[in-house]
Parts: sequence; C-alpha cells; structure tokens
Amino acid sequence: MRQICFIGASTTEGMGDEDGLGWPGRLWRAHQGTLDAFVAYNLGIRGQTLNQIRKRARAECEARLLQSMGPLIVLGTGANDLSRFADGDYQGRMRTPHAALERNFRALVEELSDLAQLLVIGPAPINEAKMPFRLANQMQFDFRNEDIETGSLLYRDICDELSIPFFDLYSALVVDPVYGAALASGDGLHPNGAGYQVCANAIGNWPLWKKAIHEGWAR
Repeated sequence: MRQICFIGASTTEGMGDEDGLGWPGRLWRAHQGTLDAFVAYNLGIRGQTLNQIRKRARAECEARLLQSMGPLIVLGTGANDLSRFADGDYQGRMRTPHAALERNFRALVEELSDLAQLLVIGPAPINEAKMPFRLANQMQFDFRNEDIETGSLLYRDICDELSIPFFDLYSALVVDPVYGAALASGDGLHPNGAGYQVCANAIGNWPLWKKAIHEGWAR
C-alpha cells in the first residue's frame, strides 16, 4: 500500500471541517476498499508560511516514507504567504515579499522532490467580504483573491520549469457555488466539510493524481 504525506498549513490540516478530514482525509476515504487505497499522513499545521513548512517538511516526510512503498508527497501551498498585513506599521505590505516567496517555494519543492515523487496543489480562493482574518496571536491579515491568483501563477511557472505536477486549485474553485457557500458559512478562509469535499473532488479528478495513485512513479 502506498504511503502519502500531505504537507501544508491550515487548509491542508482541514481547519473548519466539521468532520476533521480536510481534503486529504476525503481523498483518503474515497480510495478505501479499492486497489488504489493508501496510507495518509496529514502534516498540515495552521498558520505556517512556506518557509516555516520547509524547516520541518523533509524530516517529517522522511520519517514516515519508505522507498519500497512507492512514497508520494502532496504539498498544499495554502495562502499564508500571499496575505497582506492588515494593521500596524506594515499595513498593506505582503506578508512574504515576492523575491522571498519565489526563493522559499523553489527551495521547498526541490527538497521534497528529491525525497519522493511530489505533487503540488495551488492555493484556494477566499471570501474577501470576510477579511481581514485574525490569527490566534491577534495579528490581522488581509487576503485578496488577486494576490492568491498571482501566487498560484508563480508556483505553476516554477513547477513547470522543474517538471513538477501542479494543480491550479484557485481556477478550479473560484466560481464554484458550493465552495463559495462553504467559505461564506465560516471565516472566509477555511471552508466547511462541503467545501473540502469540493476540493477533494477536484483534485481526485486531476489526471496526474489518478496516475500517481493507480500507477505510481518509478524513482
């Protein structure tokens, strides 16, 4: 049975999902009882940027994956890096400047793809009417769909350059009415279970996901 590490931040963790599954758990559930069943490790930690994820990603995945088991890593990029400070001296500035964003993302995907086959899932859209979003430490961040789309395009271009499969989750969900309602019912950043199911369905229908699950990739 294949082993898959899902690594990312709150939307990978499944924050807001009343069933506690998120899209990784819903993908896992969809394959149970089939020949394509797999062992899933959810390594999402809410609030983390790509640089914070990078500090732990390789060690956490390496501790769980066996090369003999056809390991796969799925990186959920999230939107934390793509937010803007909503208050204080840095109000309006990007949380992660463009140059640092490109550098951190490139370093992260290169490290992970060296460890196992890697799939990258782009960030999902948000409900701007619900912004700004307040973190537990009382900092506020403003998320804008324009910034998320720009970041998604950057990630796509880097993945194309490095021949790493990239799924454009933003484009898949931005006009989806069920996902929009799922965001509106919560904090605007994290959908409810119905929204995570839309994510799982979109990723599950991606041909490169199906290829990864059904065929595996030779290392």
